[in-house]
Amino acid sequence: MNSMTGFGRAGIKKKEYKMDVELAAVNSRFLEPIFRMPRVMAQFENQARDLIGKHLNRGKITVTVNLEESPEAFASSLLNQKAAVAYYHQLVELKKKLKLPGEIEIGHVLAHPDLLSSHDEGLDQSRLWGDFEKILLQALKELQDMRNAEGRHLQKEMTTRLKKVDGLVTRLEKRSPVTVAAYKARLVKRIKDLGEGVDVNESRLAEEVTVFADRADVTEECTRLRSHISQFLATLKQDGDAGKRLNFILQEMSREANTISSKSVSTDTSTYAIELKEEVEKLREQAQNIE
Repeated sequence: MNSMTGFGRAGIKKKEYKMDVELAAVNSRFLEPIFRMPRVMAQFENQARDLIGKHLNRGKITVTVNLEESPEAFASSLLNQKAAVAYYHQLVELKKKLKLPGEIEIGHVLAHPDLLSSHDEGLDQSRLWGDFEKILLQALKELQDMRNAEGRHLQKEMTTRLKKVDGLVTRLEKRSPVTVAAYKARLVKRIKDLGEGVDVNESRLAEEVTVFADRADVTEECTRLRSHISQFLATLKQDGDAGKRLNFILQEMSREANTISSKSVSTDTSTYAIELKEEVEKLREQAQNIE
């Protein structure tokens, strides 16, 4: 079982350039790679997306690529001298024609976008992708290791929390008969307090207590909760993707917890029901981060 959060980093240094890749992952319903890389590498986005899809299933993955070219790479930039001379003469003629003040400087000439060939063009695209693929795989490995470690930690925490949920279910089951008995005792006392010599109609009393017991009974909800707990624990132990199934089970557990809360007729059962809802909500928050 893997978490969806993690970080991975890898880099490579060549004569022509230095490249670093960083992966930062957070939870998401789907796999969402987001790329931040130099323009010269934008053509590799689809290939990188496919590569990530082979190793990850869910999560928002921010891929940051830094490319620093060496002085040798910049040296490959070439100035088109003939075009520069022609452009200079055009600027001189324009200056005279418009009667503009000042002198034509080298900066004005080099500002023309077509005089310098892009140093990007000097990079071997095949080698660039090969290096990018290599360090992307390394960063993915580090990211997966971190997500796996976090997943094991979440698995342990959620198992502990499930035991607490199971304990609350046990308390609710044990408290239910006590609550009914206490209600019957209060009802009898109230009838007797109405006046001396008032007889208790046992048949009517039994009917009233039965209605109350039925309204307050949480046996079915507790039984279903135990079933959900078993399914949850089994899913935690399975290999592969578990997040979506865990979230589905927790929806059902939350429904049962809300029903129990609505049936609470005593301070104790209300307290247990609130604690139960809190624990299920904490489990839900943790499950949101499972791949």
